[in-house]
Amino acid sequence: MKNMAPWIILTPHDNVSLEFSFMGQARSAEIIELSSRNIRLLVTHEIYEQIKPDTVFTQACIQLDGPDKHEIGALQVVSQFINDSGNPILWLEVTEIAAHANLADALKNLDASRAKSKNSKMSLENLPKVPARGIFDEDARKERLNFWRKQSATQLSSLQDTSLKADQLTGNIENFVSGVEVPVGIAGPLLFKGDKAKGIIFAPFATTEGSLVASASRGATAISLSDGVTTRVISQHMIRVPLFVLSNLSGAFLFAQWVRDHVDEIRAQASTISRHANLLSLDPQLQGNQVHVAFHYETGDAAGQNMTTSCTWHCCQWLMRQLAPYAEIQFDHFIIEANMSGDKKVNFQSFIGGRGTRVIAECLISDHVMLNTLKVTPEQFIRTSQSFMTGSSRIGMVGFNINVANTIAAIFTATGQDIGSVHESSVAQLNLQRVHGGIYASIMLPALIVGTVGGGTALARQLEMLEAMDCFGPGKVSRFAEIIAGFCLALDLSTLSAIASGQFAIAHERMGRNRPVEWFTEADLNKEFFLPGLRRVMQTQEVELIEVKKLERTERGSSILTELTARKINKLVGHFPYQLNVRCADGTERDIEVMVKSKPVDGEVILMLNSMAAMCGPGVASTYSRFKDRLGFAGVHTRELGVYRQSDPRFTRHVPLIFDTVENAEREAYVLVMERLKGMVHIDTADDTSVWTHEQIMCVIDGLAQLHSIWYGRDEELLQQPWLGPHQTRDSMIEMMVLWEALGVHAAEEFPEWVTQDDLRLHRELVRLIPKWWAEIEAMPRTLIHNDFNPRNVCLRPTEQGPRLCAYDWELATYHIPQHDLVEFLLFVVGPEIEYDKVFAYMEAHRKALEKYAQTTIDQEQWRIGFNLGIFDLTVNRIALYLMAHTFRHYRFMQPVMRTLRHFIRIMRGL
Repeated sequence: MKNMAPWIILTPHDNVSLEFSFMGQARSAEIIELSSRNIRLLVTHEIYEQIKPDTVFTQACIQLDGPDKHEIGALQVVSQFINDSGNPILWLEVTEIAAHANLADALKNLDASRAKSKNSKMSLENLPKVPARGIFDEDARKERLNFWRKQSATQLSSLQDTSLKADQLTGNIENFVSGVEVPVGIAGPLLFKGDKAKGIIFAPFATTEGSLVASASRGATAISLSDGVTTRVISQHMIRVPLFVLSNLSGAFLFAQWVRDHVDEIRAQASTISRHANLLSLDPQLQGNQVHVAFHYETGDAAGQNMTTSCTWHCCQWLMRQLAPYAEIQFDHFIIEANMSGDKKVNFQSFIGGRGTRVIAECLISDHVMLNTLKVTPEQFIRTSQSFMTGSSRIGMVGFNINVANTIAAIFTATGQDIGSVHESSVAQLNLQRVHGGIYASIMLPALIVGTVGGGTALARQLEMLEAMDCFGPGKVSRFAEIIAGFCLALDLSTLSAIASGQFAIAHERMGRNRPVEWFTEADLNKEFFLPGLRRVMQTQEVELIEVKKLERTERGSSILTELTARKINKLVGHFPYQLNVRCADGTERDIEVMVKSKPVDGEVILMLNSMAAMCGPGVASTYSRFKDRLGFAGVHTRELGVYRQSDPRFTRHVPLIFDTVENAEREAYVLVMERLKGMVHIDTADDTSVWTHEQIMCVIDGLAQLHSIWYGRDEELLQQPWLGPHQTRDSMIEMMVLWEALGVHAAEEFPEWVTQDDLRLHRELVRLIPKWWAEIEAMPRTLIHNDFNPRNVCLRPTEQGPRLCAYDWELATYHIPQHDLVEFLLFVVGPEIEYDKVFAYMEAHRKALEKYAQTTIDQEQWRIGFNLGIFDLTVNRIALYLMAHTFRHYRFMQPVMRTLRHFIRIMRGL
């Protein structure tokens, strides 16, 4: 046991087990640690309780992941214990020379197998993806946390609960999992091929800077797709430089010489204070009567500032006592630090000679990944880098990097590092070269001050953040430094790409205003605000509002535009539930729950979507920017208010009860007060549409036909409504063909695992034929459609007469064929196995109901053609825009909707 070889720590992902014979039976157990002499085994309590001292397992055989088996021979139990998680562990040792050789051989094969699997080239299909991207609620947070538990094979139990509210962090963090006083997101995946860091690794970023995690993750994905990042620690040492002021130069000179001659004695004194601090060298530097003595230490796995300060103080006191008898050496003054160690300051000494850990990361990004993941050409990238270097030189920057400090600060905060060391740790040298087939990139961090023991690393949450990266405890500091260097390189590549392609400027674009605005705020949601709407709905002035109480919102977001835009602006935008305590005319009191929806103005929505498009590569970015004002989002802030002001019973019975609509252009206040939808059936079920029955779908179709019947055949009158806004035409769709194609290409590149090349070819064919099939659309009767008609915005209201459709979030309502809404709803609820006859039955039910409510005759064949045209339009337009947004915000419904859409196209073509 004294000669125990180094351990390899295994995880369940390694799938390595020991098969053996015990008490006459064949057994199997998971190996959790392994060396060339020993095995630690996770066994059942049954086996554990039967173990006696010196028990021997015979016929032992190691089963590696796959078919490989390695015969070992006999293994003896030398120790047994229950670990902190309550699991029974056995410590086994080889008993024969042959068994030792067999175990060493198995270890060698395991190393080769792990290296091959972890360093294999990644693709989008097999890169693990953080789930629930862009979703800010408690369920999504826990889903991501469980995902990280699997990836890291750690419990992460202290992260289970947090006082931070997920829905309040939409502008500060991505992939939110928990907090260490600030929100923490996980960046990655990043494939490492380092000396200590190997395989896919996710890193915790603690930050309130929106887009930081997303940008680091994008850079990490680009590196992983290009075969990973290579990392290595070059050196590790800590400096402490005390100052001795002597009476004259002669004494200073003699003192400096004495120090040089007594290094061994001083080193012995340092070792009495800390066994972890190894004094490497001493370097006295004279400046007149002053002597700065540089103490250079190795500090193991601790950052070492405090440790080296204590050691140095003791050494200095000792040597001054030793020199007291020397008349020529008289000390006037001594201080433990005079700023020459560079502690927590950027300085050339640390940059050139290093301080803390000196670590390098490098990668080779292929041209293909530059274009399709980082969305920039290699030439743009290098040209921008050269401009950055010129600017850095002009201001005298120490080193050269883009924004290393963001990564350092975020990881330091999450893992209990000394936050004050972010300054000096962020010195870096980024090196970029154009090479054949891609871009070579490396980054050196010469003064990374990190530790995996001591300080804040022992705090529960910080400790678990380190454990999740396998970076807690002794022997881990080099791995930790390599991980930080890899993610620094990832963020620098992503940020520089965004700047080079113009994404950075567009993403930070703000809507210009030529006047100060007194924003609408929560303070305005008072009794005077709510009372007029209450009196209108209750149809009496004899109503008193006693109390207005804000409630906690439990609903998931329904309006995508409002939810996404709220992350980009600082005024009151979103959904806010309130309870109104009302005294009625008869003296009775009742509580009424309402939902206040405060809407962004259209310019804010358009800028938000444009910044999203800018991150989807040059093709989408340039074309979307050209047409951003003509995609149906102009007027979204007033359109929904206008739609809800309709009084036709066919409308009011199928929407939420509206208490008030408030429109104040001076304050940019566009506010709806509606009933809080409670007790509804299938509300917000877009992610699980299997709950919808045939009868419920038919109920929705009947209600939809009533809504469509209101404006069916009243085209001119509808087009004159001031709230309707612009709508698509054949000419506008033709002009934007370049955008529709770019969106299809982006979807195929971003999601190749479920948007195939056949899908892209079909998309392009539909785009090419827009002049033909949009002419057919314009020849058909149209009406006011919801244009976002799916289970995100549709539910059923229970009534005594049976369920009734309730449709909300009408901000995208437009002038189009009625089949468009039907197709969209069916794409979400019927599934990709539905037969044509069933689709035809739903189509016919809608046609007949519309005939009934509009009191008109509708040709069956023309109606079927219109249904097909609705499929085409959704494919190139709405679904393509959904896929663009899916790049940044994970929509669980997207993949099943895409499968159903492909199925619809096949059955409508008779395939």
